[in-house]
Amino acid sequence: MFVSVPEHIIKTPDNLAQGYGTAGINLDALAYVEFGDIDGLQEFLFHNAIQHRVFYETMMRRGQATPDYPLFDADPKNLDDWLLLHNQQHEAVAKILGLDNPFQLLDADFNVEDDFYDWIGVHQTIHEQIAAALGVT
Repeated sequence: MFVSVPEHIIKTPDNLAQGYGTAGINLDALAYVEFGDIDGLQEFLFHNAIQHRVFYETMMRRGQATPDYPLFDADPKNLDDWLLLHNQQHEAVAKILGLDNPFQLLDADFNVEDDFYDWIGVHQTIHEQIAAALGVT
Protein backbone atom coordinates (compact mmCIF):
# COMPACT_ATOMS: atom_id res chain seq x y z
CA MET A 1 0.00 0.00 0.00
CA PHE A 2 1.36 3.42 -0.89
CA VAL A 3 1.17 6.00 1.86
CA SER A 4 -1.15 8.63 0.43
CA VAL A 5 -0.33 12.30 0.78
CA PRO A 6 -2.54 14.03 3.35
CA GLU A 7 -4.49 16.86 1.72
CA HIS A 8 -2.98 19.65 3.83
CA ILE A 9 0.61 18.66 2.94
CA ILE A 10 2.48 20.64 0.29
CA LYS A 11 3.01 18.12 -2.47
CA THR A 12 5.78 19.79 -4.43
CA PRO A 13 9.23 18.83 -3.19
CA ASP A 14 10.40 19.47 -6.76
CA ASN A 15 13.39 21.43 -5.59
CA LEU A 16 14.95 18.16 -4.39
CA ALA A 17 15.91 17.51 -7.99
CA GLN A 18 17.48 20.96 -8.13
CA GLY A 19 19.76 20.18 -5.18
CA TYR A 20 17.99 21.84 -2.28
CA GLY A 21 18.24 19.37 0.58
CA THR A 22 15.61 20.87 2.84
CA ALA A 23 12.61 20.46 0.57
CA GLY A 24 9.59 19.16 2.42
CA ILE A 25 11.40 18.43 5.68
CA ASN A 26 9.55 19.12 8.90
CA LEU A 27 11.26 17.42 11.83
CA ASP A 28 8.43 18.28 14.20
CA ALA A 29 5.96 16.34 12.04
CA LEU A 30 7.35 13.11 13.50
CA ALA A 31 6.27 14.00 17.03
CA TYR A 32 2.53 14.52 16.69
CA VAL A 33 1.26 11.02 15.99
CA GLU A 34 -0.92 9.54 18.71
CA PHE A 35 -1.20 5.92 19.72
CA GLY A 36 -4.05 4.19 17.86
CA ASP A 37 -4.57 7.01 15.34
CA ILE A 38 -4.27 5.33 11.94
CA ASP A 39 -4.74 8.59 9.99
CA GLY A 40 -2.09 10.27 12.13
CA LEU A 41 0.22 7.30 11.64
CA GLN A 42 -0.28 7.53 7.88
CA GLU A 43 0.70 11.20 7.99
CA PHE A 44 3.74 10.30 10.13
CA LEU A 45 4.77 7.65 7.59
CA PHE A 46 4.52 10.20 4.78
CA HIS A 47 6.66 12.80 6.59
CA ASN A 48 9.15 10.13 7.60
CA ALA A 49 9.49 8.94 3.99
CA ILE A 50 9.99 12.54 2.80
CA GLN A 51 12.73 13.04 5.37
CA HIS A 52 14.44 9.81 4.37
CA ARG A 53 14.26 10.91 0.73
CA VAL A 54 15.89 14.24 1.64
CA PHE A 55 18.59 12.44 3.65
CA TYR A 56 19.21 10.02 0.77
CA GLU A 57 19.39 12.75 -1.89
CA THR A 58 21.67 14.90 0.28
CA MET A 59 24.00 12.00 1.00
CA MET A 60 24.14 10.96 -2.65
CA ARG A 61 25.06 14.52 -3.68
CA ARG A 62 27.85 14.39 -1.08
CA GLY A 63 29.13 11.10 -2.48
CA GLN A 64 27.93 9.12 0.54
CA ALA A 65 26.12 6.20 -1.05
CA THR A 66 23.48 4.69 1.19
CA PRO A 67 20.83 2.04 0.56
CA ASP A 68 17.48 3.34 -0.62
CA TYR A 69 14.48 1.45 0.69
CA PRO A 70 10.83 1.89 -0.33
CA LEU A 71 9.72 3.68 2.83
CA PHE A 72 6.71 5.19 1.07
CA ASP A 73 5.36 1.65 0.75
CA ALA A 74 3.90 1.12 4.19
CA ASP A 75 0.66 -0.29 5.50
CA PRO A 76 -0.19 1.55 8.73
CA LYS A 77 -2.08 -1.53 9.92
CA ASN A 78 0.90 -3.87 9.44
CA LEU A 79 4.30 -2.25 9.81
CA ASP A 80 6.53 -5.30 10.34
CA ASP A 81 8.20 -5.18 6.90
CA TRP A 82 8.43 -1.38 7.02
CA LEU A 83 10.06 -1.48 10.47
CA LEU A 84 12.72 -3.87 9.18
CA LEU A 85 13.59 -1.80 6.09
CA HIS A 86 13.40 1.44 8.05
CA ASN A 87 15.75 0.09 10.70
CA GLN A 88 18.21 -1.11 8.05
CA GLN A 89 18.25 2.32 6.47
CA HIS A 90 18.84 4.02 9.82
CA GLU A 91 21.71 1.64 10.60
CA ALA A 92 23.35 2.35 7.23
CA VAL A 93 22.96 6.13 7.57
CA ALA A 94 24.31 6.10 11.15
CA LYS A 95 27.35 4.10 10.06
CA ILE A 96 28.13 6.35 7.10
CA LEU A 97 27.70 9.55 9.12
CA GLY A 98 29.52 8.19 12.17
CA LEU A 99 26.48 8.62 14.42
CA ASP A 100 25.55 6.49 17.39
CA ASN A 101 22.59 4.27 16.75
CA PRO A 102 21.65 3.66 20.39
CA PHE A 103 18.13 2.42 19.79
CA GLN A 104 17.19 -0.72 17.91
CA LEU A 105 14.17 0.49 15.95
CA LEU A 106 12.90 -3.07 15.66
CA ASP A 107 12.59 -3.44 19.45
CA ALA A 108 9.18 -1.85 19.71
CA ASP A 109 5.68 -3.21 19.66
CA PHE A 110 3.43 -0.58 18.11
CA ASN A 111 0.48 -2.31 19.79
CA VAL A 112 1.86 -1.35 23.22
CA GLU A 113 1.31 2.34 24.00
CA ASP A 114 4.53 2.88 26.01
CA ASP A 115 6.63 1.16 23.31
CA PHE A 116 4.97 3.25 20.64
CA TYR A 117 5.70 6.59 22.36
CA ASP A 118 9.25 5.57 23.31
CA TRP A 119 9.92 4.65 19.68
CA ILE A 120 8.40 7.89 18.36
CA GLY A 121 10.53 10.02 20.70
CA VAL A 122 13.82 8.25 20.07
CA HIS A 123 13.14 8.09 16.34
CA GLN A 124 12.59 11.84 16.18
CA THR A 125 15.87 12.42 18.03
CA ILE A 126 17.67 10.20 15.52
CA HIS A 127 16.19 12.19 12.62
CA GLU A 128 17.29 15.45 14.27
CA GLN A 129 20.85 14.09 14.57
CA ILE A 130 20.91 13.01 10.93
CA ALA A 131 19.50 16.35 9.75
CA ALA A 132 22.09 18.23 11.81
CA ALA A 133 24.94 16.06 10.46
CA LEU A 134 23.76 16.71 6.90
CA GLY A 135 23.04 20.40 7.45
CA VAL A 136 19.39 20.10 6.46
CA THR A 137 17.89 21.54 9.64
